[in-house]
Amino acid sequence: ERTQIEKPFLDQLAALGWSIVDHGETVPSSPGSSHRSDFKEVALRSIFKQAVAIINVDEAGQPWLTDAQLDWAFDFVTSQKGLLVEANEAVHKLLLTGIPDMDDTRSASAPSRTLRLVAFEKPETNHFLAINQFRVNTPGQVKDHIRPDVVLFVNGLPLVVVEAKEANTFTSIPLDEAVEQLFRYSERRDEATKAGVKEGVERLFHSNLFSIATTGNEALYGSVTTDQDEFQPWRSIEPPEFKTFKTPLGGSVRAQETLIQGMLAKPTLI
Repeated sequence: ERTQIEKPFLDQLAALGWSIVDHGETVPSSPGSSHRSDFKEVALRSIFKQAVAIINVDEAGQPWLTDAQLDWAFDFVTSQKGLLVEANEAVHKLLLTGIPDMDDTRSASAPSRTLRLVAFEKPETNHFLAINQFRVNTPGQVKDHIRPDVVLFVNGLPLVVVEAKEANTFTSIPLDEAVEQLFRYSERRDEATKAGVKEGVERLFHSNLFSIATTGNEALYGSVTTDQDEFQPWRSIEPPEFKTFKTPLGGSVRAQETLIQGMLAKPTLI
């Protein structure tokens, strides 16, 4: 799984310009290695503040957000209430439109500024980070933590969760098992199936664009409203500038490589 799926996934993202935190196959023991102060956190405050400050500039091209405003914005975006789909919709509205009326330091006659969470017109100015073995502690649940294989962050917010499964004698239907694992992580399994026990961390999926299940040769994606049997492959690579690339394993292009190249190039994802 590490050599054929997870590491090639990270290597291809790196070739597309993503920053990578690679914990190898170990269970992370320090939250600092993933830019957090606590393993219960699902978003990266320090990265968020740094990235959002950079993409919000005034007429003179200077950052205008204060440290207190950045902390408030982070807490506001990451503490949306409601069920998973409701919270996800609320966060996506913020991602698309920003947070209005943020600058209270200007004169009453000056128009208020909107804090932008994503720079859509200049995708490269956003901060792109992939972290493997992303540990989130779950005290009092079935397991003491969950650990998605890869989580992709844009400006410190987790937008994509990836689960990899190797096709071997111990895993009968690896792709289905990867999708099932994503449902566990997002607390979307049927209550009767999980016997009323908490299995995951919904908050990790409040800002989720989509999740990916991959075995390398097969790869599917779906959103927080996609049923388990409705995950779909990504079949093409557009725009043309991303069609020519070196595969991480040096062989032919697998479904995983097509999906990464077709969905996760910076301007495409944004």
